[in-house]
Amino acid sequence: MVHALPLTPFSSLSISAYQSHSQFSHSHASHHSLCLICYSIPQSKSQLHKINKKPKPASTTTRCTSKEAINLLHYYLAMPDALASILMFNQLLSTMLRNKTSIHYPSTFPLYNHLTQTRGISPDKYTYGHMINICAQMDRLNLAFIFLGRLLKEGHRIDAIIFTPVLKCLCSGDRMRDAAVMLLHKMPKLGAVPNVFSYNILINGLLSYGNTDLALQLFFKMVKIGGQCEPNVFTYTTIIDGLCKESDLTKAFHLYQQMYSMEVKPNTVTYTSLINGLCKVGALDKAEKLLLTMVYEDQEPNVVTYSILIDGLCKHGEIERAMVLLHSMKSEGHEPNVVTYNIVIDGLCKNAKIEKAMELLHSMKSEGHEPDVVTYSILIDGLCKNAKIERAMELLHSMKSEGHKPNVVTYSSLIDGLCKHGGIERAMILLHTMKSEGYEPDVVTYSILIDGLCKHGDIERAMELLHRMKSEGHEPNVVTYSILIDGLCKNAKIERAMELLHSMKSEGHKPNVVTYSSLIDGLCKHGGIERAMILLHTMKSEGYEPDVVTYSILIDGLCKNAKIEKAMELLHSMKSEGHEPDVVTYSILIDGLCKNAKIERAMELLHSMKSEGHKPNVVTYSSLIDGLCKHGGIERAMILLHTMKSEGYEPDVVTYSILIDGLCKHGDIERAMELLHRMKSEGHKPNVVTYSILIDGLCKNAKIERAMELLHSMKSEGHKPIVVTYSSLIDGLCKHGGIERAMILLHTMKSEGYEPNVVTYNILIDGLCKHGEIERAMELLHRMKSEGHEPNVVTYNILIDGMCKNAKIERAMELLHSMKSEGHKPDVVTYSSLIDGLCKHGGIERAIILLHTMKSEGYEPNVVTYNILIDGLCKHGEIERAMELLHSMKSEGHEPDVVTCNILIDGLCKNDEIEKVKELVHSMIPEWYEPNAVTYSNLIVNLCKNGETAKAKELLYKISSMIFEGQA
Repeated sequence: MVHALPLTPFSSLSISAYQSHSQFSHSHASHHSLCLICYSIPQSKSQLHKINKKPKPASTTTRCTSKEAINLLHYYLAMPDALASILMFNQLLSTMLRNKTSIHYPSTFPLYNHLTQTRGISPDKYTYGHMINICAQMDRLNLAFIFLGRLLKEGHRIDAIIFTPVLKCLCSGDRMRDAAVMLLHKMPKLGAVPNVFSYNILINGLLSYGNTDLALQLFFKMVKIGGQCEPNVFTYTTIIDGLCKESDLTKAFHLYQQMYSMEVKPNTVTYTSLINGLCKVGALDKAEKLLLTMVYEDQEPNVVTYSILIDGLCKHGEIERAMVLLHSMKSEGHEPNVVTYNIVIDGLCKNAKIEKAMELLHSMKSEGHEPDVVTYSILIDGLCKNAKIERAMELLHSMKSEGHKPNVVTYSSLIDGLCKHGGIERAMILLHTMKSEGYEPDVVTYSILIDGLCKHGDIERAMELLHRMKSEGHEPNVVTYSILIDGLCKNAKIERAMELLHSMKSEGHKPNVVTYSSLIDGLCKHGGIERAMILLHTMKSEGYEPDVVTYSILIDGLCKNAKIEKAMELLHSMKSEGHEPDVVTYSILIDGLCKNAKIERAMELLHSMKSEGHKPNVVTYSSLIDGLCKHGGIERAMILLHTMKSEGYEPDVVTYSILIDGLCKHGDIERAMELLHRMKSEGHKPNVVTYSILIDGLCKNAKIERAMELLHSMKSEGHKPIVVTYSSLIDGLCKHGGIERAMILLHTMKSEGYEPNVVTYNILIDGLCKHGEIERAMELLHRMKSEGHEPNVVTYNILIDGMCKNAKIERAMELLHSMKSEGHKPDVVTYSSLIDGLCKHGGIERAIILLHTMKSEGYEPNVVTYNILIDGLCKHGEIERAMELLHSMKSEGHEPDVVTCNILIDGLCKNDEIEKVKELVHSMIPEWYEPNAVTYSNLIVNLCKNGETAKAKELLYKISSMIFEGQA
């Protein structure tokens, strides 16, 4: 009895519908003078009998398509005498499977039911085999097993071939266990002994999902069984390819050798896989030798072989060798394809050889190889990465005009280039352009733009773009959120970054280590080191493991906040948790120790990292050299330079610049100049920073003419000075009597195209003020403003101080009001300068009022401000008010210093208040100060002048005793 197949999934494909489409005439049928795999169309039962008995295939030029085969079958089904046979149906199925026309597969089920039920035609072994194959290809294993069950029930003899499509389906669906059970247990039990092809299917499936060890176990089982399971070239090649993809070349080449011993000849694919494996690990010479070997073994390399080797050479920076191989393959008659050209063009672009890449584009076109969208996208990306944005835009227009449609990758590369090279607005316009042309941006495109906006500080627009992409149905991913969180942190918007973290979590997006590292970095850089430490524990408790970058960020934050001990503790903690620090981690810690004057501990850490197998780099040594230079160890710094060189670590321009700066700051200009010449002789080119350091050093040591000579020398060597270079020279001229030359140099730098900044102007204004040229200083202020250079609080402080020192108090007060009205906030220095001027020029009461004014406006005075006023009161004989001010400053939390004490001692002595001096000394020494040379000098001079030598001795002895007791 023939059972109908359930038609539920295919109910819309009714037989009547088929028959309605089959009403074509005999003339139409004769147009298709073929049947199925194209035997002649039978016109009678006798002809059909002949076909069934001994099919005679048509010529290979008369094969029909699957659609034609179905139409022909419909024709037969519509005939009154129903000449259709199971053979014809089998031929139909065979044609469809051979042509891989899966779109017509569903139509086979209602046809099967119609033939078997309505026509009463019994399916045979081949029918079931074809139907199992179709079901498997449609991933309908339930139906495949129904057909398999019927095949077995009807007593048909089965073999391994029947199971092939089922095994393939199981493997493609990652049902390896089921496939293995079928291969190793069910097939043998049912009498379908697996063969090499069956095993190859499972091995290929295992390797496609990375189960190399299981694939090897199966391979060894095949070797053991032998016979029809003996591994063939496909088996070996498949496993070799899997091993090469995992970079296990030892096992791969062992199997390659085994092939020869088993008399299995490697083929082109085998060699190509091995060459690919060698290229992956950078064994390029071996890969090239293997190419020669395969040619020697009569295995012709194909375009894939060459392309893989060329790709390997390009990826490892051997672009010239790749070009030679490209020419070689062409000369040997192997024509490269568009993929080969794309690989080489990509390699050229990544090695900044843009012109050669463009030449290769023209060359491939002239040789008849049409570039595709990938070719153009690679070139556009290369041009953008090399800041050639306009040429990239031209290439976009060129590819369009040649009929090549760009894709989202093309546009994303251009948008990225525009964002990175100052064209953020054009990038936004290009986003709209691509959308208007029907190219839909993806999450990568939006992430690039959001990153660009963040890097330009335009956080609000970046956030808007996030909301817009979501509203347009584009789901942001962890990269998008991480970019925004990093942008918010870099723009000091920590709270909003934390909110965004919670938001992304609530939307089901899991943060990653980069997300948390960005937040931790933001907290460290913006005064939230404790919160950063808490966040580290939070991420760990939530199952997100920090990496060496996260720890290095935190250690850097702790060092920059002078929490060296905590930084060292974190180093030990990360090591104990199995996170190995790298050279960056150690360099950060060494730099932190040096910046906190802990040089010896930094040296110990250097030895420790070496003993643990971590090699320092030039940054590590440069940090140590900088620390030694800044903390009195210039000779040790010079020794360390020789040590690093003897150990094979080459100093760079930064190392030399640090040492030159150290020598200059120690006044050792000659050795600094010698070091400049030595670095040049050793092939290290000084840069503008090196020259600027030396010029500044020469100026600070009053060697102005030599500094000017060095400026000309650096220019002649092709080094363009920067604003800092000129500012150092102008400062030197101002400080050493060359104010007019300084003014000339300002004009020179401007005429040469070097724009002065606010620091340059401040130096000149300060120089003019110190020379008493207040009017010219004010003129320069107006000129800098008219040229678009905004003065800052330092500029105004210099001018106000200069006016006060030149007794122009009223003008100084006017300038204070003027700076406020222009939106410049004064600071404690501004007010202190004004208070000092008022005190020195008879305005002590106004000075007291100004102190209250600054406090009422929210500007907190410091110890210097109070010292100025106390000194003013003392000099005006207002000792009591000076003492009151002392108590007032202490009550407000401002600690007096030794200067405060010296001012008061001097004032009391001058007013012959010796007992009060004793009281002051008695009350203050244990609390907050240790006397200095000025203290002793004031006491001795003032007391001895009044004939109070004995009292002076007594007081000095008392001070010494108190200090000794305090130290004890």
